[in-house]
Amino acid sequence: MTEEGIEHSWTIEVKFEATLNDLECYRRTEGYIEITDNKLYIVDYDCLTMAAQFSDNKIPGENCANNRIELKNGMYMVEIVQIYNADNDEHIGGDKINMLMNSNEISNFEANADKVIWCSYIHYILLDDDKEMRA
Repeated sequence: MTEEGIEHSWTIEVKFEATLNDLECYRRTEGYIEITDNKLYIVDYDCLTMAAQFSDNKIPGENCANNRIELKNGMYMVEIVQIYNADNDEHIGGDKINMLMNSNEISNFEANADKVIWCSYIHYILLDDDKEMRA
């Protein structure tokens, strides 16, 4: 999530059916997901790279198995708004969270943009309102 590849623990606030259009931010993106088994796992980079390298490592890994979100099956548009610039140690707005993630249930599933998002460091999807994710 940084241009310089700086490691950082991200504090994320997750919202459902919110409007974030007018929120001042460092950068934002959106994409589409489909939930098919009434659950979604938040995984960290270690879990992703281990599963990509070794066939006996699955997602979610042991360290991410508790990061499960019960979610209604369906299609969702997910918006991610970054309000902390880790490269320059700058917050836009308050400093209690680093990102906001919002999901809206949709009826039409659109194609995700064919582009690399923020140097491809993004590896979060959703999190309950009362929890935070550090990855």
